[in-house]
Amino acid sequence: MATVPSPSQQPRRPSTAALPQLVYERQPGAAARPFTLRYRRRQPEKTALYAVVRDHLETFLQEGRDATPAGGGHPPFVEHEFRRYLDCAQLARGFARLRCPSCGEERLVAFSCKGRLCPSCWSRRAADLAADLVDRVLPVARYRQWVLTFPWELRYALSTDRAFFSRMLGVFLRTLFAWHRYRGRRLGVPDGQTGSVSFLQRFTASLTLFPHVHALVPDGLLVPAPPGAATFVPLPGPDRDELAGLTARIVRRLSAVARRRLAPDDADDDDAGEVGAEDDEPLVPACTAEALRSPTHPAPRPVEAPAPRPLCIALGGFTLHAARTVEAEDRVGLERLCRYGLRPPFSVERFSLAPDGRIRYELRKTTARGQTEVFFQPTALLRRLSALLPAPNTQMVRYHGLFANRSRWRPLLLRSLAPAARSPAPVVPKPGGTEVPSGGPEPAPPPRRRRTPWAELLRRVLDVDALKCPQCATPMVVLAFLTDARVVARILTHLGLPTAPPPLARARDPFADASIDLDPQEPADEFTDHGRVGVLPFGSGRAPPNVDP
Repeated sequence: MATVPSPSQQPRRPSTAALPQLVYERQPGAAARPFTLRYRRRQPEKTALYAVVRDHLETFLQEGRDATPAGGGHPPFVEHEFRRYLDCAQLARGFARLRCPSCGEERLVAFSCKGRLCPSCWSRRAADLAADLVDRVLPVARYRQWVLTFPWELRYALSTDRAFFSRMLGVFLRTLFAWHRYRGRRLGVPDGQTGSVSFLQRFTASLTLFPHVHALVPDGLLVPAPPGAATFVPLPGPDRDELAGLTARIVRRLSAVARRRLAPDDADDDDAGEVGAEDDEPLVPACTAEALRSPTHPAPRPVEAPAPRPLCIALGGFTLHAARTVEAEDRVGLERLCRYGLRPPFSVERFSLAPDGRIRYELRKTTARGQTEVFFQPTALLRRLSALLPAPNTQMVRYHGLFANRSRWRPLLLRSLAPAARSPAPVVPKPGGTEVPSGGPEPAPPPRRRRTPWAELLRRVLDVDALKCPQCATPMVVLAFLTDARVVARILTHLGLPTAPPPLARARDPFADASIDLDPQEPADEFTDHGRVGVLPFGSGRAPPNVDP
């Protein structure tokens, strides 16, 4: 029988410090070269979501026409967004032709749809706006993200009534700004002002309709300076007791606004009838009510109560979270936080086709019930995505306080962003002790906002150089933008590429899908009452069927 040597007799492994340093470079200087990913053309027709929209769009639209008495179907913008998504990044719809001036390498870049359903185009706008906010709007300061969620009894009204959502947002921000100024006065800052950039979101990670607010607010106050500019005075972060008092004040004021909005006999409210254009469509209440239900399956809740999160207060069905901050020097982190507030509702990579014909969507993280994925019927998924789409002309980014376009504090903010060498204007006192610049040379206006070029966005966000030649790394130049169908077809035929996008499937038999339940005459639950009657008291503890907390 073999004997096992004792630990003292076993050979010792050499330490990593004693090993020689090995460096391998395939080409001289390759290790010191900046690393950039190679551009690869996006092909949405190979994704599961594209296959679902292509195979079931006509069925989805026909179901909507059959479910409405007049045959109008879904709102026109819903069909328009789905059809734009099917044409996105298709070379058959036109492309830009690029060529390398050194080696003659060519590349075709398809046009994007720029719609609100396509996650790629949504992400491009999010990256563009986040870069503009960091470069041109938000001064150097520490920022805090305030996340406000609403009771489930109000979510239908917030999803369909844009005027009501705007009023709730305004009351929340006015209360928050007054709280900042009050804390500043206690610290000896009498004339401080603040502002916010708010991102209105309508979704959760499980594709549930969930209207809430992400407000980016400086963790300090803008104070007029004697030379006519302005400086930011940082404020200490709130503790849990201060946040609890602020939440109670916000909940009290928002509840009063909500009760006036939901009162059935409120004839004095001038804005009560100002609802979004989507409320005029009979199918919107049914699709909205369906999207408000969480797709996660019901399961027994854990016995242990969840641990309280830091700087997160829940009261009366409302929740206020204020734990996320970004330091003044972390401009990259600030841009990342802006992109998070502007992110699209879903990711194409998370969709896949299940063997039974359903659509599988992988969740970003495991839920409290232990779920990692959810499943949808094809037409049910399209109805849910149509409810998540914001209506046309709906501004999902709002500017308040200092960052509003017509704010009287805007000149001071521009001076704080202007170069120090610029000659300041004299300052005249105003009633109340506020000083504003008057006379003298005005600060140069900031550069007009321009859309960041597509290639520059790829370099900034993904570190991908789309204009670099894959053969010799020389910047490529644009030869032409081609949209003529005959010219496009000749080029694609010569290259052996499809000259037409994938064809749409015809409408299927509506009785073959048991998931169809779109009867506009019978409301599905309390959500279909247009947010006017039959709403439970806030924070009553009841929840709609199958809804995550």
